[in-house]
Amino acid sequence: MIETRANSEREPVPGRTAELSSNESPVGPPPSVVDRLLALQHTLHRYPRGASALLRGEIATHWNVRPECLVLTNGVDEAIDLLTSLTDRVWCTVPGFDAFWTRPETNGLPTTRLPLGEDGQPTVGPDRVGPHGVAFVARPNNPTGTVVSGEWLDALPARVDLVCVDETYVDFSEERGYLPRLGEWDNLCVFRSLSKALGLAGLRLGVLAAPPLLAARLRERQRFYSADAVSLHLAAAAITDDAYLERHRSQVIRGRQRLVDLLGASGLFVEVLHTQTNFVIARCSDPAEAVRVERLLAERGVHVLECSLLGYPGRLRISVGTEEETALLGGLLVELTRQGSPAPPALE
Repeated sequence: MIETRANSEREPVPGRTAELSSNESPVGPPPSVVDRLLALQHTLHRYPRGASALLRGEIATHWNVRPECLVLTNGVDEAIDLLTSLTDRVWCTVPGFDAFWTRPETNGLPTTRLPLGEDGQPTVGPDRVGPHGVAFVARPNNPTGTVVSGEWLDALPARVDLVCVDETYVDFSEERGYLPRLGEWDNLCVFRSLSKALGLAGLRLGVLAAPPLLAARLRERQRFYSADAVSLHLAAAAITDDAYLERHRSQVIRGRQRLVDLLGASGLFVEVLHTQTNFVIARCSDPAEAVRVERLLAERGVHVLECSLLGYPGRLRISVGTEEETALLGGLLVELTRQGSPAPPALE
């Protein structure tokens, strides 16, 4: 597959930099993970025998699900590949995470993109989805930061073979997730990432929760040891670190509001959107302006994401960073405003 995501290797920029394009944790990994990493240093010559079962047990206890319902995956990408191996077509919402359509299309599966309106809700009814196939719905959605209505989503299991609710950002949301409803439908699964809320993006580890028979079918289709020993053991240490999760969540919520205020006061953007995630969306006057602002910030060492590849042209997705990173971004926005005319006022 041709790599289309913007988080590729970049040339280093001298001086201070801020990586605000990837929605990573601004507080670093949990201290418990660092301690576990040091303890692993003398065991790396061993295969991860038993580590997967250990992690599934920790997650099952903490999330109140059965261990046999869990499939550990190499990020959401492997989860997509596993689920699409059981069906013949894909449905997904756009704007959205590009892997929901690029990975199935690369594997030759017909994919239908369901448009979201400006309010983040589907512009077509659930009766337009299916019959058959797998439907991917991120809730909250990346990149809009909005939450698809439960009423619309609840109608999908009757329309398609499989429904996957991606809850990568649910820990930053005010909405209740679908994990407690696992088993309500025999074709519903829920994906949760360990990369965002638990600060473990470097591990590329996720969890797919599904009814036991479906989970067993998916595990049978996995590669041999698809997750490595380090990732499995470190995730087992992080999953029960509630203090870290609460500290991270609180910092993101505070930083999100500060970021909204800063972007709105800059005068560079037509609109700044509140989200239920760990990023903020800023809309420029047109797609070309969004590309220009992304480039000018990158030249100065601050990386944000222009969202055309995610089906959201003209917008910048900006992660909540540290106070230092936010201050650096704020200074550069002032500089850019002085160099060019501010954005026109938003239309009523």
